[in-house]
Amino acid sequence: MQLARNSTRSTDSSARSRLASIRHLQKGYASRDGHEIIALSDISLDIFEGELLCIIGPSGCGKSTLLHIMAGVLDRSSGEVDLRGKPIDGPRKEIGTVFQEPLLLPWRTVLDNVLLPIEVHRLPVERFRSRALELLDSTGLTSFANKYPQELSGGMQQRVAIARALVHDPAILLMDEPFGALDAMTREQMN
Repeated sequence: MQLARNSTRSTDSSARSRLASIRHLQKGYASRDGHEIIALSDISLDIFEGELLCIIGPSGCGKSTLLHIMAGVLDRSSGEVDLRGKPIDGPRKEIGTVFQEPLLLPWRTVLDNVLLPIEVHRLPVERFRSRALELLDSTGLTSFANKYPQELSGGMQQRVAIARALVHDPAILLMDEPFGALDAMTREQMN
């Protein structure tokens, strides 16, 4: 696994504000035969405000595991992960996540799926409805706001997931191959 950085601020890390920190992160899984599979071993890094950080590596090297731990949806075996100095021990409203699969709720409309983080974090839904509609417009899905996930293509579902991750203006956005299901033209538009 390798890291690629692109900062919008000075390259001098002392002049930038630290957004997140990972120290000696480890994650292991027990296999069926009783052996431990090490997914992550001694990962340490800092993420700064305004920074774009890409985690690059072959399939199975732990990229998704790292993002799931940072999102607070997967426990770590050991080590520390924090956002703005507070430990990440579960989902937090300051974190937006786009998983490899859209993970939309089939009984909710597109708009209701986008508004899901607002409801989960007990924020005022009506205050964020216009933001959700703006995001659907920017992703080309305005006319699908009242449709259900099964009425959308895979790429459209992934665009809904991206809008959902952005609706509450998170401090950090974690994206796990978010454009994999998109065609080349839509991928370029979403970039």
